[in-house]
Amino acid sequence: MKISKVWFDETNIYLVLDGGQTIGNPIAWFKRLENATPEQRLRFEIGPMGDSIHWEELDEDLSLESFFDFKRELNYAKI
Repeated sequence: MKISKVWFDETNIYLVLDGGQTIGNPIAWFKRLENATPEQRLRFEIGPMGDSIHWEELDEDLSLESFFDFKRELNYAKI
């Protein structure tokens, strides 16, 4: 599995995976993203292996694995 796209709505961050699945989690789970402006959230890079997201300006890194934290409820895109 690799991340092919990252997008946000008002309350969630979503990942589209190379298999076509879209998963999401509340921005509130990630305090640096929660405190960032919408513009800052959009300034990210997908890692070279496709399994992470990096925000240089926010000093934040999220792994694909962190989106499958089953201690929390997963959110799915309403498409």
